[in-house]
Amino acid sequence: MKNTVFLIIFFLAGLGNSCSLAQSGGNNTFEFLNLVAPARAAALGGNAIATRSDDITLTAQNPALYDPEMDQQVSLSYVAYLAGIRYGNVMLAKDFSAAGTFGFNLQYISYGEFEETSVTSEKTGSFSAGEYAFNVGWSKALDSGLYIGANVKYITSSFGDNHSNGLAADLGLNWSDREKFWSASLVLKNVGRQLKAYEGAEREKLPFEIQAGVARQLPKAPFRFSLIAQHLQTFDITYTDPSQAGIDPLTGESKSDKINTFDKVVRHLVFNVEILFSKNFNARLGYNFLRRNELGFPEKKGMSGMSLGLGFKVSKFNFSYAHSIFNTAAGSNHFTVTTNLKNFAGRD
Repeated sequence: MKNTVFLIIFFLAGLGNSCSLAQSGGNNTFEFLNLVAPARAAALGGNAIATRSDDITLTAQNPALYDPEMDQQVSLSYVAYLAGIRYGNVMLAKDFSAAGTFGFNLQYISYGEFEETSVTSEKTGSFSAGEYAFNVGWSKALDSGLYIGANVKYITSSFGDNHSNGLAADLGLNWSDREKFWSASLVLKNVGRQLKAYEGAEREKLPFEIQAGVARQLPKAPFRFSLIAQHLQTFDITYTDPSQAGIDPLTGESKSDKINTFDKVVRHLVFNVEILFSKNFNARLGYNFLRRNELGFPEKKGMSGMSLGLGFKVSKFNFSYAHSIFNTAAGSNHFTVTTNLKNFAGRD
Protein backbone atom coordinates (compact mmCIF):
# COMPACT_ATOMS: atom_id res chain seq x y z
CA MET A 1 0.00 0.00 0.00
CA LYS A 2 2.82 2.42 0.87
CA ASN A 3 4.48 1.79 -2.49
CA THR A 4 1.20 2.64 -4.24
CA VAL A 5 0.96 5.92 -2.35
CA PHE A 6 4.53 6.88 -3.20
CA LEU A 7 3.97 6.09 -6.88
CA ILE A 8 0.85 8.26 -6.99
CA ILE A 9 2.59 11.20 -5.30
CA PHE A 10 5.56 10.83 -7.67
CA PHE A 11 3.21 10.75 -10.65
CA LEU A 12 1.37 13.90 -9.57
CA ALA A 13 4.60 15.74 -8.81
CA GLY A 14 5.98 14.76 -12.20
CA LEU A 15 2.95 16.18 -13.95
CA GLY A 16 3.35 19.40 -12.02
CA ASN A 17 7.01 19.73 -12.96
CA SER A 18 6.24 19.06 -16.61
CA CYS A 19 3.88 22.03 -16.74
CA SER A 20 5.17 25.57 -17.18
CA LEU A 21 5.26 27.44 -13.89
CA ALA A 22 2.25 29.72 -13.86
CA GLN A 23 1.96 33.06 -12.15
CA SER A 24 -1.28 33.82 -10.35
CA GLY A 25 -3.85 35.73 -12.33
CA GLY A 26 -3.62 37.63 -15.59
CA ASN A 27 -1.07 35.50 -17.42
CA ASN A 28 -3.29 32.61 -18.47
CA THR A 29 -6.40 31.89 -20.45
CA PHE A 30 -9.64 30.48 -18.99
CA GLU A 31 -9.04 32.21 -15.65
CA PHE A 32 -12.73 31.69 -14.83
CA LEU A 33 -11.77 28.13 -13.84
CA ASN A 34 -10.38 29.60 -10.61
CA LEU A 35 -13.66 31.24 -9.61
CA VAL A 36 -15.36 29.48 -6.70
CA ALA A 37 -19.13 29.17 -7.08
CA PRO A 38 -20.33 26.89 -4.22
CA ALA A 39 -21.13 28.90 -1.11
CA ARG A 40 -19.48 26.54 1.37
CA ALA A 41 -16.03 26.76 -0.21
CA ALA A 42 -16.46 30.51 -0.81
CA ALA A 43 -17.20 31.06 2.89
CA LEU A 44 -14.04 29.11 3.76
CA GLY A 45 -11.74 31.60 2.07
CA GLY A 46 -12.29 30.21 -1.42
CA ASN A 47 -10.53 26.92 -0.72
CA ALA A 48 -11.69 23.75 1.04
CA ILE A 49 -9.61 21.00 -0.60
CA ALA A 50 -9.03 19.14 2.70
CA THR A 51 -12.58 19.17 4.08
CA ARG A 52 -13.95 15.63 3.76
CA SER A 53 -17.74 15.60 4.05
CA ASP A 54 -20.80 14.19 2.29
CA ASP A 55 -21.17 17.45 0.35
CA ILE A 56 -20.90 17.25 -3.44
CA THR A 57 -19.94 20.92 -3.76
CA LEU A 58 -16.53 20.20 -2.21
CA THR A 59 -15.58 18.02 -5.18
CA ALA A 60 -15.21 21.15 -7.31
CA GLN A 61 -12.24 21.89 -5.06
CA ASN A 62 -10.76 18.40 -5.01
CA PRO A 63 -12.06 15.44 -7.06
CA ALA A 64 -10.67 13.01 -4.47
CA LEU A 65 -13.46 14.20 -2.15
CA TYR A 66 -16.11 12.31 -4.15
CA ASP A 67 -17.65 9.78 -1.76
CA PRO A 68 -20.25 6.96 -2.06
CA GLU A 69 -22.43 8.89 0.40
CA MET A 70 -22.94 11.52 -2.32
CA ASP A 71 -24.83 9.05 -4.51
CA GLN A 72 -27.56 10.96 -6.40
CA GLN A 73 -26.78 14.29 -4.79
CA VAL A 74 -27.48 17.32 -6.95
CA SER A 75 -26.42 20.90 -6.34
CA LEU A 76 -27.00 24.34 -7.88
CA SER A 77 -24.80 27.36 -7.15
CA TYR A 78 -25.19 30.96 -8.26
CA VAL A 79 -22.97 33.99 -7.73
CA ALA A 80 -23.81 37.67 -8.12
CA TYR A 81 -20.39 38.99 -9.11
CA LEU A 82 -19.00 42.38 -10.05
CA ALA A 83 -20.15 44.64 -12.91
CA GLY A 84 -23.21 42.54 -13.67
CA ILE A 85 -21.22 39.35 -14.22
CA ARG A 86 -22.94 36.13 -13.17
CA TYR A 87 -21.49 32.66 -12.74
CA GLY A 88 -22.25 29.33 -11.09
CA ASN A 89 -22.38 25.59 -11.55
CA VAL A 90 -24.65 22.54 -11.62
CA MET A 91 -23.43 19.28 -10.06
CA LEU A 92 -24.61 15.66 -9.88
CA ALA A 93 -22.97 12.57 -8.34
CA LYS A 94 -23.56 8.87 -8.89
CA ASP A 95 -21.88 5.97 -7.10
CA PHE A 96 -21.08 2.80 -9.03
CA SER A 97 -19.79 0.71 -6.15
CA ALA A 98 -16.60 -1.09 -7.24
CA ALA A 99 -15.99 1.33 -10.13
CA GLY A 100 -15.99 4.33 -7.80
CA THR A 101 -18.05 7.50 -7.50
CA PHE A 102 -18.58 9.66 -10.59
CA GLY A 103 -19.69 13.25 -10.85
CA PHE A 104 -20.83 15.73 -13.47
CA ASN A 105 -20.27 19.46 -13.13
CA LEU A 106 -21.23 22.26 -15.52
CA GLN A 107 -19.36 25.45 -14.66
CA TYR A 108 -20.33 28.68 -16.41
CA ILE A 109 -19.76 32.41 -16.41
CA SER A 110 -21.78 35.06 -18.26
CA TYR A 111 -20.22 38.46 -18.89
CA GLY A 112 -23.49 39.84 -20.28
CA GLU A 113 -24.45 41.65 -23.48
CA PHE A 114 -22.23 44.21 -25.19
CA GLU A 115 -22.79 46.77 -27.91
CA GLU A 116 -20.92 46.18 -31.15
CA THR A 117 -19.69 49.33 -32.86
CA SER A 118 -17.72 50.29 -35.95
CA VAL A 119 -14.39 52.14 -35.93
CA THR A 120 -16.41 55.36 -36.12
CA SER A 121 -18.37 54.41 -32.96
CA GLU A 122 -21.54 53.65 -34.94
CA LYS A 123 -23.60 50.93 -33.31
CA THR A 124 -23.81 47.87 -35.56
CA GLY A 125 -25.40 45.36 -33.23
CA SER A 126 -24.71 43.49 -30.00
CA PHE A 127 -22.97 40.33 -28.84
CA SER A 128 -22.72 38.18 -25.73
CA ALA A 129 -19.72 36.76 -23.95
CA GLY A 130 -19.44 33.66 -21.79
CA GLU A 131 -17.34 30.64 -20.90
CA TYR A 132 -18.19 27.04 -19.92
CA ALA A 133 -16.41 24.02 -18.50
CA PHE A 134 -17.99 20.57 -18.76
CA ASN A 135 -16.51 18.36 -16.03
CA VAL A 136 -16.62 14.61 -15.53
CA GLY A 137 -15.18 13.58 -12.17
CA TRP A 138 -14.27 10.31 -10.52
CA SER A 139 -12.91 9.10 -7.20
CA LYS A 140 -12.15 5.76 -5.63
CA ALA A 141 -10.82 4.61 -2.29
CA LEU A 142 -7.47 2.88 -2.49
CA ASP A 143 -7.90 1.72 1.09
CA SER A 144 -10.04 2.74 4.05
CA GLY A 145 -8.43 6.16 4.37
CA LEU A 146 -6.83 7.09 1.04
CA TYR A 147 -8.74 8.37 -1.98
CA ILE A 148 -7.62 9.32 -5.47
CA GLY A 149 -9.68 11.38 -7.88
CA ALA A 150 -9.72 13.27 -11.17
CA ASN A 151 -11.82 15.85 -12.99
CA VAL A 152 -11.60 15.99 -16.79
CA LYS A 153 -12.78 19.30 -18.27
CA TYR A 154 -13.73 20.39 -21.75
CA ILE A 155 -13.56 24.20 -21.81
CA THR A 156 -15.20 26.51 -24.30
CA SER A 157 -15.05 30.29 -24.48
CA SER A 158 -16.98 32.70 -26.67
CA PHE A 159 -16.64 36.47 -27.00
CA GLY A 160 -18.97 37.34 -29.83
CA ASP A 161 -17.62 35.59 -32.93
CA ASN A 162 -14.25 34.90 -31.34
CA HIS A 163 -14.05 31.39 -29.89
CA SER A 164 -11.55 29.23 -28.07
CA ASN A 165 -11.55 25.82 -26.39
CA GLY A 166 -9.30 23.64 -24.32
CA LEU A 167 -8.92 20.44 -22.34
CA ALA A 168 -7.78 20.18 -18.72
CA ALA A 169 -7.83 17.92 -15.67
CA ASP A 170 -7.67 18.22 -11.90
CA LEU A 171 -5.84 15.42 -10.08
CA GLY A 172 -6.28 14.91 -6.37
CA LEU A 173 -5.33 12.82 -3.36
CA ASN A 174 -7.08 12.82 -0.01
CA TRP A 175 -6.19 10.96 3.14
CA SER A 176 -8.63 10.94 5.99
CA ASP A 177 -8.72 9.41 9.46
CA ARG A 178 -12.35 9.67 10.45
CA GLU A 179 -11.78 8.25 13.93
CA LYS A 180 -9.19 10.91 14.78
CA PHE A 181 -10.89 13.63 12.67
CA TRP A 182 -7.87 14.39 10.44
CA SER A 183 -7.87 14.96 6.69
CA ALA A 184 -5.12 16.02 4.25
CA SER A 185 -5.11 16.67 0.50
CA LEU A 186 -2.84 17.32 -2.46
CA VAL A 187 -4.34 18.71 -5.69
CA LEU A 188 -2.99 19.61 -9.12
CA LYS A 189 -5.47 21.92 -10.85
CA ASN A 190 -5.94 22.70 -14.53
CA VAL A 191 -3.32 20.39 -16.00
CA GLY A 192 -3.89 20.75 -19.75
CA ARG A 193 -3.72 23.07 -22.71
CA GLN A 194 -5.67 25.40 -24.94
CA LEU A 195 -6.65 23.47 -28.05
CA LYS A 196 -7.92 26.33 -30.19
CA ALA A 197 -6.61 29.85 -29.65
CA TYR A 198 -8.64 33.01 -30.06
CA GLU A 199 -8.55 34.52 -33.54
CA GLY A 200 -5.36 36.49 -34.12
CA ALA A 201 -3.68 35.16 -30.97
CA GLU A 202 -1.31 32.36 -30.07
CA ARG A 203 -2.12 29.56 -27.68
CA GLU A 204 -1.96 30.57 -24.04
CA LYS A 205 -1.23 28.68 -20.83
CA LEU A 206 -3.96 27.42 -18.52
CA PRO A 207 -4.02 28.54 -14.86
CA PHE A 208 -2.15 25.50 -13.57
CA GLU A 209 -1.81 25.34 -9.80
CA ILE A 210 -0.60 23.02 -7.02
CA GLN A 211 -2.41 23.08 -3.67
CA ALA A 212 -2.04 21.18 -0.40
CA GLY A 213 -4.00 21.35 2.80
CA VAL A 214 -4.89 19.79 6.12
CA ALA A 215 -8.13 19.84 8.12
CA ARG A 216 -8.79 18.91 11.73
CA GLN A 217 -12.11 18.61 13.53
CA LEU A 218 -11.94 18.82 17.30
CA PRO A 219 -13.39 15.60 18.76
CA LYS A 220 -15.07 17.28 21.74
CA ALA A 221 -15.88 20.72 20.36
CA PRO A 222 -17.95 21.82 17.34
CA PHE A 223 -15.02 23.23 15.33
CA ARG A 224 -13.27 22.14 12.15
CA PHE A 225 -10.12 24.03 11.18
CA SER A 226 -8.26 23.98 7.88
CA LEU A 227 -4.98 25.40 6.63
CA ILE A 228 -4.49 25.46 2.86
CA ALA A 229 -1.37 26.30 0.85
CA GLN A 230 -2.07 27.45 -2.71
CA HIS A 231 0.04 28.40 -5.77
CA LEU A 232 2.80 26.06 -4.60
CA GLN A 233 4.24 25.86 -8.13
CA THR A 234 5.66 29.38 -7.67
CA PHE A 235 7.23 30.77 -4.50
CA ASP A 236 7.01 34.49 -5.19
CA ILE A 237 3.43 35.31 -6.21
CA THR A 238 3.58 38.97 -5.22
CA TYR A 239 2.38 41.57 -7.70
CA THR A 240 3.93 45.01 -8.05
CA ASP A 241 1.67 47.69 -9.46
CA PRO A 242 3.62 49.33 -12.32
CA SER A 243 2.40 52.71 -11.13
CA GLN A 244 3.95 52.02 -7.74
CA ALA A 245 7.18 50.46 -9.02
CA GLY A 246 10.51 52.20 -9.19
CA ILE A 247 12.98 53.59 -6.66
CA ASP A 248 11.99 54.93 -3.25
CA PRO A 249 13.37 58.52 -3.20
CA LEU A 250 14.00 58.33 0.56
CA THR A 251 15.85 55.01 0.81
CA GLY A 252 17.08 54.48 -2.74
CA GLU A 253 15.70 50.92 -2.64
CA SER A 254 13.55 49.27 -5.25
CA LYS A 255 9.94 49.38 -4.07
CA SER A 256 9.38 45.81 -5.31
CA ASP A 257 12.09 44.58 -2.89
CA LYS A 258 10.21 45.82 0.17
CA ILE A 259 8.10 42.64 0.32
CA ASN A 260 9.96 40.33 2.73
CA THR A 261 10.12 36.54 2.74
CA PHE A 262 7.48 36.17 5.45
CA ASP A 263 5.00 38.21 3.41
CA LYS A 264 5.72 36.07 0.34
CA VAL A 265 5.05 32.90 2.34
CA VAL A 266 1.76 33.95 3.94
CA ARG A 267 0.32 34.97 0.57
CA HIS A 268 0.11 31.26 -0.17
CA LEU A 269 -2.09 30.54 2.85
CA VAL A 270 -5.83 30.25 3.40
CA PHE A 271 -7.16 29.66 6.92
CA ASN A 272 -10.74 28.68 7.67
CA VAL A 273 -12.99 27.35 10.40
CA GLU A 274 -16.46 25.77 10.49
CA ILE A 275 -18.63 25.93 13.60
CA LEU A 276 -20.72 22.76 13.53
CA PHE A 277 -23.66 23.64 15.76
CA SER A 278 -25.62 20.61 14.52
CA LYS A 279 -26.14 18.43 11.43
CA ASN A 280 -28.69 20.98 10.24
CA PHE A 281 -26.89 24.25 10.94
CA ASN A 282 -23.32 25.55 10.85
CA ALA A 283 -21.37 28.77 10.41
CA ARG A 284 -18.22 29.30 8.34
CA LEU A 285 -15.37 31.79 8.30
CA GLY A 286 -12.30 32.07 6.07
CA TYR A 287 -9.27 34.29 5.60
CA ASN A 288 -7.35 34.48 2.30
CA PHE A 289 -4.02 36.31 2.67
CA LEU A 290 -3.41 36.63 -1.07
CA ARG A 291 -6.84 38.14 -1.68
CA ARG A 292 -6.30 40.67 1.10
CA ASN A 293 -2.92 41.76 -0.27
CA GLU A 294 -3.96 41.91 -3.92
CA LEU A 295 -7.48 43.34 -3.66
CA GLY A 296 -7.47 45.35 -0.46
CA PHE A 297 -6.99 49.12 -0.70
CA PRO A 298 -3.50 50.02 0.61
CA GLU A 299 -4.86 52.93 2.63
CA LYS A 300 -7.72 51.00 4.24
CA LYS A 301 -7.81 47.22 3.94
CA GLY A 302 -10.54 46.73 6.52
CA MET A 303 -11.90 43.17 6.30
CA SER A 304 -10.41 42.48 2.85
CA GLY A 305 -9.61 38.80 2.40
CA MET A 306 -12.27 37.62 4.83
CA SER A 307 -15.33 35.57 3.96
CA LEU A 308 -18.22 34.26 6.00
CA GLY A 309 -21.31 32.17 5.51
CA LEU A 310 -24.00 29.89 6.84
CA GLY A 311 -25.31 26.45 6.00
CA PHE A 312 -28.68 25.08 7.10
CA LYS A 313 -31.14 22.33 6.23
CA VAL A 314 -34.84 22.80 5.61
CA SER A 315 -36.82 19.64 4.93
CA LYS A 316 -35.07 17.82 2.05
CA PHE A 317 -32.85 20.72 1.04
CA ASN A 318 -29.52 22.10 2.25
CA PHE A 319 -29.02 25.82 1.73
CA SER A 320 -25.73 27.71 1.89
CA TYR A 321 -24.87 31.38 1.65
CA ALA A 322 -21.49 33.12 1.61
CA HIS A 323 -20.16 36.63 1.30
CA SER A 324 -16.55 37.14 0.19
CA ILE A 325 -15.01 40.54 0.95
CA PHE A 326 -12.55 41.79 -1.68
CA ASN A 327 -12.13 45.30 -0.28
CA THR A 328 -14.18 48.04 1.35
CA ALA A 329 -16.02 48.67 -1.93
CA ALA A 330 -16.62 45.21 -3.43
CA GLY A 331 -17.47 41.62 -2.65
CA SER A 332 -19.42 38.66 -3.98
CA ASN A 333 -22.54 36.82 -2.79
CA HIS A 334 -22.82 33.06 -3.23
CA PHE A 335 -25.97 30.94 -3.04
CA THR A 336 -26.12 27.13 -3.11
CA VAL A 337 -28.93 24.61 -2.75
CA THR A 338 -28.25 20.88 -2.48
CA THR A 339 -30.51 17.87 -2.22
CA ASN A 340 -30.53 14.15 -2.91
CA LEU A 341 -32.77 12.71 -5.60
CA LYS A 342 -33.33 9.66 -3.38
CA ASN A 343 -35.36 11.88 -1.06
CA PHE A 344 -38.02 12.20 -3.75
CA ALA A 345 -38.17 8.48 -4.50
CA GLY A 346 -39.22 7.51 -1.00
CA ARG A 347 -35.94 5.78 -0.26
CA ASP A 348 -33.52 6.24 2.62
